[in-house]
Amino acid sequence: MNGQKERLMVLDMLAEGKITADEAEELFKAMEEAPEEKNASTAAGFVPGLSHLSHLASLSPLSALSPADPESPRNARTRELLAALKDAGIDHVTVSDLQEMKIHSLTADYIREMRALGVEPDGIGEWIHLRIHDVSPRYVRDLREVGVTDLDVDEIVELYLQGVSAKFIGALRDLGIRDLDIEEIKELNNHDVSPKYIAELRALGLKDLDIDDLIELANHDVSPKYIAELRALGFNDLDVDELVELGDHDVSPEFIAELRSLGFKDFDVDDLVELSNHDVSPKFIAEMRELGLDTLDLDDLIELRNHDVSPEFIAAMREMGFTDLDTEEFIDLRNQGVTAGYVRLLVDAGLKDLDAGGLEELKIHNVTAKFVREIRELGFENVNVEDLVELHIHHVTPRFIREMRNKLGDHLTLSQILDIRLHGIDEDLLEELREAGMKIKG
Repeated sequence: MNGQKERLMVLDMLAEGKITADEAEELFKAMEEAPEEKNASTAAGFVPGLSHLSHLASLSPLSALSPADPESPRNARTRELLAALKDAGIDHVTVSDLQEMKIHSLTADYIREMRALGVEPDGIGEWIHLRIHDVSPRYVRDLREVGVTDLDVDEIVELYLQGVSAKFIGALRDLGIRDLDIEEIKELNNHDVSPKYIAELRALGLKDLDIDDLIELANHDVSPKYIAELRALGFNDLDVDELVELGDHDVSPEFIAELRSLGFKDFDVDDLVELSNHDVSPKFIAEMRELGLDTLDLDDLIELRNHDVSPEFIAAMREMGFTDLDTEEFIDLRNQGVTAGYVRLLVDAGLKDLDAGGLEELKIHNVTAKFVREIRELGFENVNVEDLVELHIHHVTPRFIREMRNKLGDHLTLSQILDIRLHGIDEDLLEELREAGMKIKG
């Protein structure tokens, strides 16, 4: 390769706008290909050492590069930058490199300051990488002051991009946390695990938490205040998973205190999570107790809540006379979709002596209060649940009953009407009706 002086002259021409980047590249290429000429001509109009480029002389007045010409500020900055790069071990610079360095404001001062701080990028690419991401000497100096001295260029850039300040790292080190790698520092920073947060946890006795534990607690918004309030309620030995579980399921200290005021004392984390998940609130428990259900345990309460057995439902059923139903019967009724409104309509339609099993049967077979009322209005006032279900299953409608009465008389029993629906009108039935004294119409 020809001398650095020749390259600087070409770069000066480019900086002054006397040649284009493509023309500069041609000159550099020619210098690489041509043999060194120790006795080159020094005739006017040619730069010493560039006489072999005479075929390119027409590109611009090369005499303008004569050392006798005054040096412009731009040229001076370029020479200074190249000198700084040379001191950093970079001897070969292309026009493209120069353009990139100009675009990203890579200066000699920047190079010198960073090197003085111990930063030694490997090539122009890494220098530009630092400038692209606006990593300042001040940022590096701050890292050095808190003891971070062994980072390479990519690590410095990564910390800066993630917003990791030297103050953050220094505060961690003040807590004795010194052996973290870059990824761990980034994780703590990204998940808002502040040194203050760690210090407050330690003040509560949580001194052996690792990075994953700290991140887990912070991610789930488990605050030192929350932990302190739980401890005041006697929960002193909760591990990270249990704290996270309680926090995730909105088990508040207030919730626990209210449960205790209702007499529940022997519950664990799983019990509390179950109660909260199924919306078994202290209010729900208190309302159940007002109904006399004061012996229910936690499982009973969860079961009632899961099956939508509300205090209002129990109270309404009791008002209609269902005073002896146990929790399982209430649950079975709700499972079958029996509502207080449905039961009230049946009672108003005249059904009496209903029990939980009868209500379930009627609901399962979709026997409505309207159907019950119409059957009773046809004179079957003492019809029971079993008969109603049987009639409904076999489509013995009030209309069908009226049609059969028109044909066979008004004294047909429900059993006979059902038999007609199942088997039709045969001679045996007609004979039976005649023997009973019934006059057959038509």
